[in-house]
Amino acid sequence: MRRFFVSFVVVLVVGVFAIAVLRNVPNPTYRADPRDPQLVAQGQLVYNQYCASCHGGNLEGQPNWKQTLPEGGRPAPPHDATGHTWHHSDELLFDIVKRGPEAMASTGSVYRMPAFGHALSDEEIWAVLAYIKITWPPDILAAQEQISRQSR
Repeated sequence: MRRFFVSFVVVLVVGVFAIAVLRNVPNPTYRADPRDPQLVAQGQLVYNQYCASCHGGNLEGQPNWKQTLPEGGRPAPPHDATGHTWHHSDELLFDIVKRGPEAMASTGSVYRMPAFGHALSDEEIWAVLAYIKITWPPDILAAQEQISRQSR
C-alpha cells in the first residue's frame, strides 16, 4: 500500500509540474502580437533600422515589386495590406527573416534579402512582425492569424 501511495504522489507531482510548464509556454500565435504596445514599439525601431531601407518607411515596398529583375530576384515587397506578407504564417515569416528567403525556397531561386539571424535576436524578429501586423486592417489580421493557427 505504501509503495502505491508513493507512486501516486510521484505521478501527481510530475503531472502538476508538466501542466505548470506547458501553461508557461508562449502561444506561437501571439509571439508577434500586434496588441502588445511595447513589442510593437520595439519592432518599429528595429524595422526602421534594418528593413525600411528596402521595404519602405511606410511598409510600401519597392516599385514594381512583382516583376522579376534582369539579374534575377524581385524588388522588396510591401509589408502593408497591399502585399503578400499576410498570406504567410508567423512561423514562416520568422524563418524567412532569420534564415533568409533562400533557406525557405527551392534551389535555383534568387533572392536579394539577406538572413538577419546574425544581426537580430529572436525577440527582435518577433517584434518586427508585430509592428508590421499593426498596420493591417482587422479582416486581414484575422485571416493571417487563421493561417498561423492552421500551420501549427
